[in-house]
Amino acid sequence: MKSSYLFLPVLLLAASCDSSTDHALQPAPDADSNSVTFTLRTPARENVVYSRDGIHESDEYAINTLALYEYEVTEEGTVLNRIMKKDGNGKNALDMTENSDGGYTFSIVVPADNDGRKYSYKFVANDLTADPAIGSAFTDFSDTNAAFVLTDGLSADVFCTEGKGIAMTGVAKDSSGSEIITMAKGVKCEVILTRIVSRIDIRYQTPNLKVTSVTLSGAPSTGTLFPASEIPVYQPAACHTLALNTNTPLPEKFLSKLTEESGIETFEMKKAFYIYERQNSADNSLNVHIEYSVAANGLEDYKGYVDVPFCKTDGSGEYVAAVRNHLYTIVLGNGKDPISGKVTATLKVSDWNGVDIDEPLTDDDDPVKE
Repeated sequence: MKSSYLFLPVLLLAASCDSSTDHALQPAPDADSNSVTFTLRTPARENVVYSRDGIHESDEYAINTLALYEYEVTEEGTVLNRIMKKDGNGKNALDMTENSDGGYTFSIVVPADNDGRKYSYKFVANDLTADPAIGSAFTDFSDTNAAFVLTDGLSADVFCTEGKGIAMTGVAKDSSGSEIITMAKGVKCEVILTRIVSRIDIRYQTPNLKVTSVTLSGAPSTGTLFPASEIPVYQPAACHTLALNTNTPLPEKFLSKLTEESGIETFEMKKAFYIYERQNSADNSLNVHIEYSVAANGLEDYKGYVDVPFCKTDGSGEYVAAVRNHLYTIVLGNGKDPISGKVTATLKVSDWNGVDIDEPLTDDDDPVKE
């Protein structure tokens, strides 16, 4: 069976932020110290412009653990100066205050004689990868893989179990947008955390349809904490087949056609999969395999499947990358009865602004029948 597919690239939109804060600085600097104040934005609530497609629960943006890596930037290179952590001890503890918009504000103390020196601040949330060594370069840490490693058969819920959360990373920027912070009294920075995985949802709105099985093949076993210079290519031997999120059960009954005024009932499987980013090609691609049944007059009379790889349908045959922090929605059907049991599918890519695509994926050959 052959299928064609549609993709639209997107960007994550973050609302402009006010880096000022009314909260007391923690810890307060003494006469011989300055402070750097951070406003930390999570991909949640008012901080990102969401459509109804991208509404998330707290497990997709909660900060359970947080590490700050302070690198000094000199002509010789970028060197790790110190590590500070949420729930840490003594001078290396981050005392964070949650804001009403789902972000956090906190400050760190910097010796006053550091004025004019340049720093870069990197953040890692919800990942327990081993810390880099003090004095090491950021280039030695930037391509570090996430602590969690996927294996065959795992489902999406392992990414965001209670108290763990999805790994996110970010880099501090000053008021000019620079990632190199020149130390001075009262410096204020903003950090926007980005999930290192993307998400796949499945929505179907074909009358009398029931999805019976969903798997994802070609999922990388791990992903880099920070964006690599190029999105990685993973060979099939380094990839796995994932099961549907155990918290997203398949429906037990067929959808049914409603009244003309009401339209067609829609069922959606949120958080079907989470995946690390990767490049895709004709012989090496992520692929969502969906098996379904179609009923006529309330009785099951047809079984088939559709495979959804990550490629375009503009005639180029180009395969596209799965990119971190993006939402991919597979839409089965278009509100009409399937012809001869065939079900069309559309791959919709959202920037959380609700990007709709009308071109369908269709089966060129007859699907498997039983």
